[in-house]
Amino acid sequence: MTDETTAPKQGADLGAGAEVAELAMKVESHKPAKVGDKEWRRHRLAAGHMVIIRSHFKSVYLVPMAIISFVLGVFSAVSGDPGAQSTYGLIWVASFCLYMNVFIFEWTRPWTFALVLGVVACGLLGMVLDPHIGVWSGFKNFFGALDLTFSTPTYWFFGTFFGLCSMVSFLKTRLNYVVVESNEVQIYRNALFGDRERISMLNPRVEVRVPDMLEYFHPFYAAGQIVIHAPDRTIVLNNVLHIRRIERATDRLGSALAVRVSA
Repeated sequence: MTDETTAPKQGADLGAGAEVAELAMKVESHKPAKVGDKEWRRHRLAAGHMVIIRSHFKSVYLVPMAIISFVLGVFSAVSGDPGAQSTYGLIWVASFCLYMNVFIFEWTRPWTFALVLGVVACGLLGMVLDPHIGVWSGFKNFFGALDLTFSTPTYWFFGTFFGLCSMVSFLKTRLNYVVVESNEVQIYRNALFGDRERISMLNPRVEVRVPDMLEYFHPFYAAGQIVIHAPDRTIVLNNVLHIRRIERATDRLGSALAVRVSA
């Protein structure tokens, strides 16, 4: 008796799901009232007619520093070699300085090319002068004399702090984001409470910018900036991760896509 009564219901559910998926494949379709937001969004994303763009805080770039801090904390806890402790401290400080450059400076194309050329020039000059004045040995002695050592709890503290800062950025993207479709843009603010603004538009023009080369070439982030030109406003979304994937998705929407790398 149970099998006979439940089988038609399951079949009906499968049929309804296929019907919603077929409806979502049409560009001009709108969400039916009986269909949930999550289900409709899932089908629209699968059909390539919807793109979700999330703008992060800068703190999202602290995730690697949190991982490095925890890893060095483990090494510091299991290692009893004072020389190794100094090496761990040097690695942490070098990583910290690198990621601070992402926060403090905006590495545009000219600055990035100048930096790369400067590093290459200094390296070649060091190779030429090293046999005469011992450039590399001087650098080694300098960094060795720094004796940058941190206690194991210090690594735990910074790992936890950086992780919490990154979590704030993650939570922000779940509460505030933009949904782009071929016929409208939806702006979600405090999405947990249902605050949403819908802007009706046809083929929204989306501009992709890469203002910072360090953020763009970072292997984890490949971040950039998205600018959506709506009829009555311009929506700027900073620190959008995996920017080229978003570009390809918006391109599939049939929008007039303008790509520019900021200088």
